[in-house]
Amino acid sequence: MKTLIRSGVLTVALLSAACGDGGSEGVFARAGDHAFTVDEAVRLLGSQPDLPNEPQVASALAELWVDYTLLAVALSEDSTLMNVDMEPMVRGKVEQDMILALRDSIILTDTIVGDDELRELFSTQAPGARVSARHILLGFPLQATDAQRDSVRQQAQELRDRIAGGESFETLARQYSQDPGSASNGGDLGFFNRDEMVAPFANAAFALEPGELSEVVESPMGFHVIRTDEKETPTFEEVAPQFREEVRARRLQEAESLYVTQMQEAADLQIQDGVADIVRQLTQDPQTSLSRRALDRVLVRYNGGTLDVSELRNFMLTQDPQARARLGQAPDSTLLSNVLRGLTQRKLLVAEARAQELAPPQEYVDSLQNAVRGQLVEVGRAMTLLPIEPQGSETMTQAIDRSVERLLREIVSGGRNVIPLGAVATALREVRGGDVYDTAAEAVVQGIATVRGPTPPPPSLPAPSGGQ
Repeated sequence: MKTLIRSGVLTVALLSAACGDGGSEGVFARAGDHAFTVDEAVRLLGSQPDLPNEPQVASALAELWVDYTLLAVALSEDSTLMNVDMEPMVRGKVEQDMILALRDSIILTDTIVGDDELRELFSTQAPGARVSARHILLGFPLQATDAQRDSVRQQAQELRDRIAGGESFETLARQYSQDPGSASNGGDLGFFNRDEMVAPFANAAFALEPGELSEVVESPMGFHVIRTDEKETPTFEEVAPQFREEVRARRLQEAESLYVTQMQEAADLQIQDGVADIVRQLTQDPQTSLSRRALDRVLVRYNGGTLDVSELRNFMLTQDPQARARLGQAPDSTLLSNVLRGLTQRKLLVAEARAQELAPPQEYVDSLQNAVRGQLVEVGRAMTLLPIEPQGSETMTQAIDRSVERLLREIVSGGRNVIPLGAVATALREVRGGDVYDTAAEAVVQGIATVRGPTPPPPSLPAPSGGQ
């Protein structure tokens, strides 16, 4: 847990806003009939001085306690977890299968590529070609004025003219290029494929014959002077089978894009105003507790339907925590386009697949759910939550509390990694109840401060030696 907190995984992937402020005095969280007290949280965190004493860390621990306690209760009642609805965990796979079936059924395009056509495409696209090139890069500030850009361009042109006049490309690259990866090697980039470089740079480098010098080329990084040193172009016979499949795949993708665009235009998607902050919050913290009114808030309207907060949250719970964290740092425009528009497009495609009666048979869905149950049971075993046996005069409730506390102690001490439960945790909370009380987090912080004692001051700097 120490490493996870430092890397941001725990506080981003599992940190949750409190589910309410109404816990009984001294209670930090509840999971069904089980309670997690402030004193218990202090005992777990107070002995780990490397962990930051912050409310969000305490809340993250409480969220884990709720999830693992509910899982332990479910496993104690039925070790096969047949009593847990796994539909949220397989929904993404089922919907993806339906979309693929829709593509095969509806999106028809001519993907037959004859040899003559393939040869013509080969001659213009040169698939598999590689070049070895050198460059000199002169960058400009992100908010550069026109005058600044013109000045940098003029410098690049002067360098190009000096090279064309006979000066060494390699020497000038070492002196002037601002690309730290290649400047010390005389601007040498080695061999690369077309798609490894940004389009303006690649187009210029591949258009040159070996030994030729480019004009000044502008890319998002700045201005370049490029010299292509070598070219490697495979023969048609060497790449024909793979190239044919690439052409077919590209045509299919273009047909899919056209179909989705037409569907989206017909649906008239309207992203609602002021929803970017909601999307960002759920991207970073999908387990946050929301009222029914908040869950029903509409994010996108379209002809025949809407996309609401509950649907977005359910989707986010199935996504990789680190990917969600990166997305949460994206600009509002990216969030709205990539998340809301993409999710609404998916919803439209699934609805069309259902209308075309392309839903998979229930037997297949059941098999997916059973596979997830089996995996989750193994997770329970790995976390020593299965089996749980009462010791001495313990009740099962006490045995579960003891087992979960032992598991959390191993996590906070760094002996075991956090295993997020995602959508299953949400399903368990909805059926059995699970709350974390925000106001108690400050009490935990105060208790930890008391246990750990005053923070020692940082060491003072050594006095300067004489004469300095």
